[in-house]
Amino acid sequence: MQRTLSRKLLGVVLASAACFAACGMSTVVHAQSVQPTQAAQLDELLSKQAITELLYKYPRALDRLDRDMLLSIAHPEARMQFGKRTFPSWSAYVDWLIKAHTEMLGNNHRISNILIEVKGDKAVSESTGTATLLVKREGQDDQYEERWMHSRYLDTWSRRNGKWALDSRQTVSDYRRISYVSADDVKKRYEVAPRLGKADPSYALFGEK
Repeated sequence: MQRTLSRKLLGVVLASAACFAACGMSTVVHAQSVQPTQAAQLDELLSKQAITELLYKYPRALDRLDRDMLLSIAHPEARMQFGKRTFPSWSAYVDWLIKAHTEMLGNNHRISNILIEVKGDKAVSESTGTATLLVKREGQDDQYEERWMHSRYLDTWSRRNGKWALDSRQTVSDYRRISYVSADDVKKRYEVAPRLGKADPSYALFGEK
């Protein structure tokens, strides 16, 4: 009787040990399968954050007329299509931007509605850009154009040597409105902050030179 109980007890112990061993092995296998997935998800999140910051740098650089910052957003050979106009390189587009905005009395840009999809070292994004521009009316020194523009940026990105940058951008215009304002009204009723470039206090805040 005692031997029978001992055999049964031994069987239970061995079965339990086998179960624990199997469960432990299953846990290890599960952990090994989860770790690469988590690493990929983390990389995707970090990539999206890096691209988001580059998107936000675009209006900041444009409103400060900071050519170097604008150039840092894209790969040198990045293609640009602005409406029906195309540019052979990112630097050509940046030079056109700087010239056009330098001639304005004031400009303010915003980026919103950012959607990004990342696949390895490639990504695409769509974002909405809004701009308020105050431009002297051509041929009429006593009048300004106040322009409201809503656009979307359709972008492709790639990561090279660990760094994300723009490969191409297509700007789609969704809305544009122009009002004419006299120079006298602008002087009396408008307050337009001067564009200080790198003397803007935000550069000191971020420790930039």
